[in-house]
Amino acid sequence: MTPEEFRKEIIAEGRRLYSFAFRFLNSREEAEDAVQDVMIRLWEERDSLKQYANVSAFLTTMTRNICIDRLRKKKTMRIDDANIKKVVEGLEEINGIVIERAEASSLTHAIIGKLKEPYKSAIILRDIEGYSYEEAAVVLEMNVNALRTVISRARKSVREELENIYNYGTGEDKGTAHQIL
Repeated sequence: MTPEEFRKEIIAEGRRLYSFAFRFLNSREEAEDAVQDVMIRLWEERDSLKQYANVSAFLTTMTRNICIDRLRKKKTMRIDDANIKKVVEGLEEINGIVIERAEASSLTHAIIGKLKEPYKSAIILRDIEGYSYEEAAVVLEMNVNALRTVISRARKSVREELENIYNYGTGEDKGTAHQIL
């Protein structure tokens, strides 16, 4: 096929192919790019176009296939971008949770460190070291019921101090200073 024949037979189909591609892709730029890809491929294969009985149908099929390829690439990229975004957001959320928990743990340990005895020792043995009530009672030389009371009061004191710290500035605290046991 000569360049003149290509211009008359193939390039003349460009507007029709553009309209078809635009309806398919719903984007002016994408449709223009798709038709340009079709024209480039056709120019490269111009000598074999004579084998097709209906060149116009072949052009439409080729345009459709290129549009489908573009949509698949676009869809894959969107899914990948969306997945990447979700993963990043998930990691940021997990990182935020880890940081919050580390801060809360550090703050809790600091509050426990300020408790008076036997509250400090009781809560460390039971809640941090994992001693049973009976084991902690033996170490602290008190009976189990007294230990339960001491631990309950120590936990309440820690909980109230944490609430005061976390509610600071929200108006939820009553503005009274809490004295640690």
